[in-house]
Amino acid sequence: KDVCLRYRPNLPLVLRNISADIAPGERVGIVGRTGAGKSSLVTALLRIVELDSGSIEIDGIDISKLGLHTLRSALSVIPQDPVLFHGTIRYNLDPFEEHSDDSVTAAAQKARLWSVLEKLPLGLSALVEAGGQNFSVGEP
Repeated sequence: KDVCLRYRPNLPLVLRNISADIAPGERVGIVGRTGAGKSSLVTALLRIVELDSGSIEIDGIDISKLGLHTLRSALSVIPQDPVLFHGTIRYNLDPFEEHSDDSVTAAAQKARLWSVLEKLPLGLSALVEAGGQNFSVGEP
């Protein structure tokens, strides 16, 4: 509601009086030209930078009152460019270790990744280099 955001006190607003209503369970895609504010909206939603003014509510709860872990674990962001983190394939699929190997494998099968993963010598334990440098864009 009337969200305003700036990255530092001495800089101009990058979001000015933005308001939107999103129905419960609704999925939203944010698209626009370079510099339109897409990344700034995500920055505000994830509280990477606190708002200059206004508020963001999810299910009637002001997100500024939530702990960062609680907030960020409840939201999903699908970036334009794929991102892989240094660690194992399993870590990249389940970074908080909340699911069993069977559950992670089932999810990989649903996402049609398993045919690639099962060919890796270490499967889910295969190492991913920083930035996923040892995988091409078409791979996990």
